[in-house]
Amino acid sequence: MTFQEIAIEKYGGAQTLKVRDRQPTPPGPGEVAIDVAYSGVNFADVQMRLGFYPDAPKRPFVPGYEVSGRVAEVGPGVEGVTPGDLVAAGTYFGGYASRVTVPAGQVLRVPRGLDLRAGAAMPVAFFTAHVALFEMARIRKGDRVLIECATGGVGVLAMQLARHAGAEVTGLTTSPHKKAFIEGYGAIAYTRDEFRNDASLRGYDFILNASGGAEITWQRARLGITGRIVCIGVNSGVKDGRRNLPRMAWAALRTPRISVLKLFDENTGVYALNALHVLRDPAWIARLSTAFDALEDVPLTPHVGKVFPAVDVASAHACLETKQATGKVLLEW
Repeated sequence: MTFQEIAIEKYGGAQTLKVRDRQPTPPGPGEVAIDVAYSGVNFADVQMRLGFYPDAPKRPFVPGYEVSGRVAEVGPGVEGVTPGDLVAAGTYFGGYASRVTVPAGQVLRVPRGLDLRAGAAMPVAFFTAHVALFEMARIRKGDRVLIECATGGVGVLAMQLARHAGAEVTGLTTSPHKKAFIEGYGAIAYTRDEFRNDASLRGYDFILNASGGAEITWQRARLGITGRIVCIGVNSGVKDGRRNLPRMAWAALRTPRISVLKLFDENTGVYALNALHVLRDPAWIARLSTAFDALEDVPLTPHVGKVFPAVDVASAHACLETKQATGKVLLEW
């Protein structure tokens, strides 16, 4: 029996993504094979498709960092996971497929009360938000937190995690009609322009930045003493799903070169997070898996904004890169 996967064979628009059939192979020692129900779509996948993602494998390759589904087979030496279990999993590429095989350490039980849709929306968003908020920024009760990407998959979980920690949360959006969505999570909402034009909005202990480029510069000016900004992407370099080298170059040129001497004057910190690199480390995989397992004690709910049939992956990418959706975009197999 064959399974399907979606490959990037050449760089370009969303229509370049190709569905192809493959033959499954049995899982090896320490591996788990999963019949995938949903694959998560992330902005990094868009950057891969456009040829702007330095960690991507050589073409052709299958993108995708997270899935949910049912365990199909387990390899020798696997304990604690059995065929039929409902699971989520992080994938080091390869997640755009109706069947994936991953090391057992990357398999996560879907937290009680969440379904497989929510499960597929969790791994990348949760790991990114958790590391940024609690490992890098070390936020605590009473902190003032600004989430720039508040309506995206990472931002939705970051708002919930920060509020659970007792922080005061503000969320930004480029679309005025999405402010009510942010407020629904108990956060203060502004459009990006409203926030930027109000110089009184400052003194933040933590800012989560996803745009990169020049946005970092003005957001740093809104930090209070000992404030931290964590940058998780450069989505300002992509617009309307087109491969635009000048735009990417301009975003890179406008990314500030941080002077340590200047940081002495400001008493602030600037971090950059590539969650993929964190998850290359088995010790960190185990550490974050433990945090994920503890979610049953945390009132955390991912928001799935759009679900597309996997064969309509081009529409899923278009939805994400044109900012039509709130929360997570998924492919359904």
